[in-house]
Amino acid sequence: MKRRFTGGELFQLRNRIPVDWLIKEQLHIPSKVIEGIFRFLCPLCNEFQTATNPKTNLARCFLCEKNFNPIDLVMTVKGLGFVDSVKYLHTLLPDTPDTPTDQRLKLNQLLGDIGKRMSIG
Repeated sequence: MKRRFTGGELFQLRNRIPVDWLIKEQLHIPSKVIEGIFRFLCPLCNEFQTATNPKTNLARCFLCEKNFNPIDLVMTVKGLGFVDSVKYLHTLLPDTPDTPTDQRLKLNQLLGDIGKRMSIG
């Protein structure tokens, strides 16, 4: 069982899976649009004092003062550990051709991995 994930893998899971879609379509958290703002029922305090930010792909509960990324949401709602949450989110990654953003993510991951693979001495 894989227990380690690269920074690039985790970055993709946090950023390529839209948090609004995850909340509504996959985790089936009650949600609604109020005054043009997507709101969801906070899984911690059960209040709708929430919002999502598409630029950062984070969900926030203003009452709890808690930010959720997609991994945090899966862990909280499904009661899974980190490794199982990451594996679940891997199944949801879009099967779309690489966009310039995805290509940049892969390049950053590759550059990060190069430093790890080099052995000095």
